[in-house]
Amino acid sequence: MIGKYVGLVLAASVGLLALSAGAKDVGQAHTDAAAPTIIHAGLLIAIPGQPPAREQSVIVRNGRIEAIKPGFLNAADIGATAATVIDLSQATVLPGLIDAHVHLTLGERPPAGRLALNEAEYTLTALENARKTLAAGFTTVRDLGAPTEAIFTVRDAIAAGRFAGPRILAAGRMVSVTEGHGDMGGYPENILELFHSSGVCDGPYECRKAVRTQMRSGADVIKTATTRGGGDPRTATPPPEMMDDEIVAAVSAAHSAGRKVAAHAHGTAGINAALAAGVDSIEHGGFLNKDSISLFKKSGAYLVPTMAVLTKLEARYDQEGPAAQAVTRAFLDNMPKNVGLAYAAGVPVAFGTDAGITPHGQNAVEFLWYKKIGMTAEDVLRTATVNGAKLLGLDADIGTLEVGKRADIIATAANPLVDVGALQHVTFVMAGGKVFSAQ
Repeated sequence: MIGKYVGLVLAASVGLLALSAGAKDVGQAHTDAAAPTIIHAGLLIAIPGQPPAREQSVIVRNGRIEAIKPGFLNAADIGATAATVIDLSQATVLPGLIDAHVHLTLGERPPAGRLALNEAEYTLTALENARKTLAAGFTTVRDLGAPTEAIFTVRDAIAAGRFAGPRILAAGRMVSVTEGHGDMGGYPENILELFHSSGVCDGPYECRKAVRTQMRSGADVIKTATTRGGGDPRTATPPPEMMDDEIVAAVSAAHSAGRKVAAHAHGTAGINAALAAGVDSIEHGGFLNKDSISLFKKSGAYLVPTMAVLTKLEARYDQEGPAAQAVTRAFLDNMPKNVGLAYAAGVPVAFGTDAGITPHGQNAVEFLWYKKIGMTAEDVLRTATVNGAKLLGLDADIGTLEVGKRADIIATAANPLVDVGALQHVTFVMAGGKVFSAQ
């Protein structure tokens, strides 16, 4: 059983001191920061895309990887007087996963009417969903659209170690035009004023200010919307929701302050306008075409497909009316085909699920779709490790298991390079050198 023995090895000890077998959700307990932790990895995928190694010891100290050595070592072998040894000798050990598109404040539990007026409910929901996400092996996420006070508070509280959860890069409010994907409608004007988002803008100067407003609130990344939402029948057709000068203004304001830009874009025209303006990633991208692929390759932008949503669309298809079925069918028919074409052409793909629209904690469903469109097992894993880290600008710190990097480490009972479904059953999670859960 994974994590069956988690022991404190003393210099005079004969072997491992066995603790509770199958211990689950041990919080963020850890030993004295000066004492190392040694993880015995049966199969180690240190750098996805490179050959894995068998019977390795990953040595962790002060939240980072101090060394990786062959064989199953103990404290004396590394010159330590004491060490915590974690036995994953029957498991596959790999870097913590990265989900580049989540909405932690969205979920199935909170009552929608109350939630709309209550920042505290958003905060509680985000904390719950952060815990589910970490338990699923995702040690870093990018939250692309949430009430600012709630998401930035949760991000900072987790970073300070007050609550369990993944590292969060947060966008705050989406930058969108009036009557666009980030705006509200269907209410009298005086009511809409109460819900007015600081991300809503019209014209280049307002959009530049909207970006700066999000950054003033604490945004790590900027989210724009160049098309409508996926359920809107107009979303796949031109023109783009934002005009070219608005997109360019938003991107230039973000880039000048060192922030990357993620563009919500389903329809072809919106995808291509966003890429031409220099965004760093396209979120969704279901109706991309050959011109889109050329723009991706010219700019180096990433595609974040969020294909887990297709599983939800498939499940509810028979309950929809004819109009909704037509929209759903367009996504089911086009997104896998187009994402597959982009991947085959060499467009870099980073893992993202739209969790919040899809269930938190079930993020790994996305991997199954990548396999369906023809990705190699190595590339499937790279989307949520190497590629995700590069997209987020954190590849010096996460995405691989190398000396000096953050000790974000997970394990699976089976080898995900043989069965990608193994990533749906993460059995061990360490974030920043602290054990969150073991089974």
